This record gives sequence, C-alpha cells and structure tokens, in this order.
Amino acid sequence: MEWKNLLTQNRLCEEEKEPEAFDDYYISPFERDYERIVSSAAFRRLQDKTQVFPLSKSDFVRTRLTHSIEVSTIAKQLGIMCFHNTSSYQHLPIDCDEQDSDILKGKRIGDIEAILSCAGLLHDLGNPPFGHVGENIIREWFKDNLKNIYLSKSYHEKPVSERLNKKQIVDLENFEGNAQAFRILSKARYHSEVNLPFSIISALIKYPTRCDEMGAAIIRHKIGCYQAEENVFLKIAKEVGTINTEGKVIRHPLAYLVEAADDIAYMTADLEDAVKSGLVSVDELLHFLENTYISLGEENGESPQHIIRTKEIINKLDWFNKNEKDKTKVMSQWGTYLRRWLMYVVCWRFSRSYDSIIRGEFKQDLFYDNNHSLTVRLLKKAMSKFVFDSRVITEPEISAQVILNFLLDKFIPAVIRFDKCGEMTTQDKKVITLVSSNYIDDYFKAKEVDGITDETELLYHRILIATDFISGMTDGYAKTLYKKMSGLE
Repeated sequence: MEWKNLLTQNRLCEEEKEPEAFDDYYISPFERDYERIVSSAAFRRLQDKTQVFPLSKSDFVRTRLTHSIEVSTIAKQLGIMCFHNTSSYQHLPIDCDEQDSDILKGKRIGDIEAILSCAGLLHDLGNPPFGHVGENIIREWFKDNLKNIYLSKSYHEKPVSERLNKKQIVDLENFEGNAQAFRILSKARYHSEVNLPFSIISALIKYPTRCDEMGAAIIRHKIGCYQAEENVFLKIAKEVGTINTEGKVIRHPLAYLVEAADDIAYMTADLEDAVKSGLVSVDELLHFLENTYISLGEENGESPQHIIRTKEIINKLDWFNKNEKDKTKVMSQWGTYLRRWLMYVVCWRFSRSYDSIIRGEFKQDLFYDNNHSLTVRLLKKAMSKFVFDSRVITEPEISAQVILNFLLDKFIPAVIRFDKCGEMTTQDKKVITLVSSNYIDDYFKAKEVDGITDETELLYHRILIATDFISGMTDGYAKTLYKKMSGLE
C-alpha cells in the first residue's frame, strides 16, 4: 500500500468547483468533510441512540453521539502520536519522493489526522437502535422468519427464503452495523448522503470482508459490506490500493487506529458510566480487579512484565479512590490516566508492526502483545461482570426485542410486496406510508442508477428498504412508533 493512494480525495460523485475566493483562506478538504459529517442527519440521529444502556433515562450515560465524539478525538490524537513519534521504532510512514518538500510531507500527515477524526465520527453510523442488542435482534429475526413470508397468498408459492440467493440470505442473517455504515455512505452515488472521499470510507472499514469471505480471522469474522454494495466496495479498494496479490481486500492502515480508538473509548467510558449509574461501586470494582488480574494473566500466558503493568493501573485507581474526596471524580480521573497508557501502547504496537501493517499482513489488533494487553483483557472481563450481565441492562434489552420484532414483523412483509410485486394487504399499504420517503427513493435509484432489473435482486433491495428504515431509527422514535402502531398510545 502507498500513502499517495491511501489518502486519495476521490469520491463517488464529482463535486462542484468552489469559488476561487475561497482559496484565500485555505482549509483541507478533509476538514470540510468533518463539518459535513457533523451536519448530516444520519450523524445527528446518534444523539438518541444509547451506547450501552438501552432506553436509559439517565442524562449522564454516553449516547452513540458522545461516544463517537470521544472516538474521533482519540483517533486524531493517535494519529498525531504515531506519525510524529520519536521512539526507537520510528518509521517514515509517509512515502514521499526525495524532492518532495517538508510542506507536502506535513500536509499528508495533517490529512491523516483529519481522516482519523472523520472516521471516528462515522464508526457507529450504521448501528441500529438499542445498541448491539439491536443488531442481534435483526439477525435473529431474519433467521427465524424469512421462511414464513410469501409474495402472495398462493398456497404453492415459494417462501422468500427460497427466492433469494445464498449471499443475500447470509447478508440479512448477519446484519452488521459496520456494513450498514458503508451502505449509508455508498448512497452518495445516488446523491442521497454526504459525499466523502474513499480514504475516509476505507479507514472506516473494520471488516474488509464480503459475506462469502467470512472466517475465523479478526478482520474476517464479520461482514464489512452487503452484496448490494459489492461493486462500490471493490471500486474504493482498487482506488485506495487495499487489494492484495490474492485479490482480497485488506484493511486500510488507519482502520487499525480507528478500531483501537473505539476500544479505548468504550473500555474506559462504559465502566465510568456503570459506576455513575450505580451498577458497581469503585470499591467493588477495585476488589474485582485486585482478585482477578493475576489469575487472568496466568490463564492467558501473559508475561510477568505485563502483570506488573496491570497492577500499576489498579494501584492508580486505588490511589485516586483514597485521595479524591469527591467520589464522582474518581473514575473520570482514573479513566484519563488509563486512556493515556492505552493510547501509548497502541502507538507502540502500530510503530513496531508498521511494516507488516503497510503490507497488509498484520493479523492482530493493536493491543496485541504489549505492556497493557492484560489490562485490556481485565477491563473487558470487568465489563462483562458489572455491565453486560447486569439486570439494569438485560431488562431494557427485553423491551428492545419486543419493539424491534414488532417493527420487523410489520415492515418486512410490506416492503416485500411493494412496487407491484405481490398481493399487498390493506395493512401493507398503510405501513408503507410510514416509511421515510428517502428510503423508498433509494430503492428506485438502485433500479435506475445501478440498472437492477433482476427480480431476485429487486426483492433483496426491497427488504433493504425496511432494514435501512428500522436501523436508522433512534431509540426514542422506535419506541414511539411501536406504541402508536400497536395501539398503546
């Protein structure tokens, strides 16, 4: 991979040339993209999508919006740390010709920081309402129900599950927020969404994997694009240069830093939210950490040095707990300290493994085998115990399941029989009127712009109308629509 391609400003649609007067006060195109993202409707909807606590009424806990802002900030800082590093593992990551000026080299590094900032904002764009539980509900619904839906009431007709091809079914049964984010941004070809450069979109692709390429590898165990966007996916990879000699799409180097920024943000913030929400006290958390880190380290074969570094992190929390009178500040102070160390080891790993990363051969995440790899394992174990398995989380998740299953039950059959392709019931026709017009328009643009005429493809794209609509809902809108449609309000 070469940085001159990785930082491309090419886009799905050609942009109108700006007035020459704007050149008097230059701003990077990537910085302008940042403004476009924060002004977009899809990004603003993240303010009513909770990060961990579904249907939470607390004003304190992170939403997808505040989490994305934190990830964007950390990602940009990681870019600064990595590409200005003075460690013994320093590389020259920007491939410039010898005659290129220091100004050009500096500009490319500035572009990297801006790309990371934008990708951090976008990384949760495709997540449905109610957090990751929403993804699971959508997947399970398709696995359970496609075989029971028909285009018409004909007794001898094949169910939808037998009309779709294997790849389309795998897409639906493996609904993924990352692939949905790529789908949203790909709609720029219809002039439906913000038109971003391929470099930003590529840095956002955590799983550069199509449905028939899924496997056990970290970057292959989930899909990164749906069949509907495969052509766009390959077009972007070709222009950015993220296709290896075997013809497989590989990760953009900056995608590793975006992934690490996401992990750092949620590992520190979710535990802070849990303490502030009363799920666990600082003393309980300390007790768990102190009584778990050694056995966890030995269980995973961590080195004595790694165990010592994790103990230092635990000791720091203990110190804040004993010396800070305002107990509400303990977790935020510790979180700031912890983030700095996690960012440090991420940059160390990125620099140490840079050659492997740029060749597309690095198979791990950036927490692999560093001084705080055990710390990361310990934080994730603490979250499983105190956050994800808590009653405060599981009870609202049941409510989320009722809501999303109801909406899927109503909207999927309606869109399947839409566009004169089946026997629409009176209820189907009324349900269709509730779908936002932009999702309907995207379906017809797919027919026109992409030239789709095959009935199987059109059936698949009609189903995507519903998944686009439902996954784009905020928590509050999904809950309100459910109440109105079910007669509870």
